[in-house]
Amino acid sequence: MDVLGELAFRELTDADEQQAIDAHHALLADDFEFLPSWTEKGNWADYVYRMNAGRRGEHVPEGWVRSALFVAVDQDGWLLGRVSVRYALNSSLQHLGGHLGYGVLPEARRQGVAGALCRFGLDELRAAGVQRALITCAAGNAGSRATILRCGGVPDAQRPQVVDGDGTAHLRFWVPIA
Repeated sequence: MDVLGELAFRELTDADEQQAIDAHHALLADDFEFLPSWTEKGNWADYVYRMNAGRRGEHVPEGWVRSALFVAVDQDGWLLGRVSVRYALNSSLQHLGGHLGYGVLPEARRQGVAGALCRFGLDELRAAGVQRALITCAAGNAGSRATILRCGGVPDAQRPQVVDGDGTAHLRFWVPIA
């Protein structure tokens, strides 16, 4: 299957509820939240509204930055992955997290979806006037490291590695996008 030729990128919709929740549960095993700041007890329509409003800079919690969440879908409408785009960096994101965070469902891995998500996110940042993007990944995630490098990532010369609160090492890369 030629997944890349069939990919589309869009914001979440109300119709994505079950697929997105299933994706969220599937990726928790990788310690990755497909649905950032989502809770089981929350209202799905409210969550979708908040995620989509964030792209416009609306309803951004204090201390957070303007951000958007996009999903990659195949020609049949199946969710394959997502990318979070953060249009600015606060001190926390400057340390760890960066401008982009992406994840791919296990069944769609090793098919170029991560690279497509990363490139889409970089294009979104470029359109917003961001000159260079910080992307981080767990040091043990060889697939993500390779994706970032293929997308033009250059290891951060000043702080190539940081450690999160759980003791996990993360690599930092800058991608020129201007």
